[in-house]
Amino acid sequence: MMTIPRCRLAIRLVPLALCLTAGCQQKMATQPSYRPDQPSSFFPDGRANRPLVPGTVARGHLRTDAHLYDGSRPAEAFDLISAATIMGAAAGDLRAFTPVAVMATNGENNVVDTFPFPITREVLKHGQERYSIYCVVCHDPLGTGHGRIVERGYTPPPSFHRDRLRQAAVGHFFAVITKGYGSMPSYRNQVPPRDRWAIIAYIRALQHSQRFAVNELPDDLRQAWARSAPSAPPAPSAGGRNP
Repeated sequence: MMTIPRCRLAIRLVPLALCLTAGCQQKMATQPSYRPDQPSSFFPDGRANRPLVPGTVARGHLRTDAHLYDGSRPAEAFDLISAATIMGAAAGDLRAFTPVAVMATNGENNVVDTFPFPITREVLKHGQERYSIYCVVCHDPLGTGHGRIVERGYTPPPSFHRDRLRQAAVGHFFAVITKGYGSMPSYRNQVPPRDRWAIIAYIRALQHSQRFAVNELPDDLRQAWARSAPSAPPAPSAGGRNP
């Protein structure tokens, strides 16, 4: 019985393998699917590209929490307040019309003054880290507005310790970080919403650190403060005057 050497058998099988490979490649390359912007006679508008189903939201982009993602009260509540005030004005109460004009022109009246989630030590620590990355170059570590690039000629931002900003709602800071204000650009793309709130929480901590009630400190910290603080003027007498 005559046998074919293995090397000759391999040589004879190579063309067959190449034919099979070519046939497989040809079927995979010719897919029964449309290419981008390819015309189609199947759909009435003649386009292969199909619009999204109404109401479609990309995964991770369903942002219905106005407090968290916008720093404002829900639009429904705002509209109800405005409508109620307009109805009062229409009924003859002209005093009720003034708030409507203010609310319609000043978005600050619609911002929130609460955080959308609990502020913990971890949140403050994260806010400090984000603040050190994005904010400290302008606002400096204490938030007084004397950062490094300000020293090099950039427009100085206001100090966080001004009464106006100490009394500002947290939603105001969220709006400024999101949209920018004056010479400050928007940080919408650099800082996600939760990180913005963490930064704002740290700003509040900075504000409290510069003005705090000594009697609210624990005993050990209050004693340390008393030792390090300069000598205070004598306390007022019962009559309200210093002796």
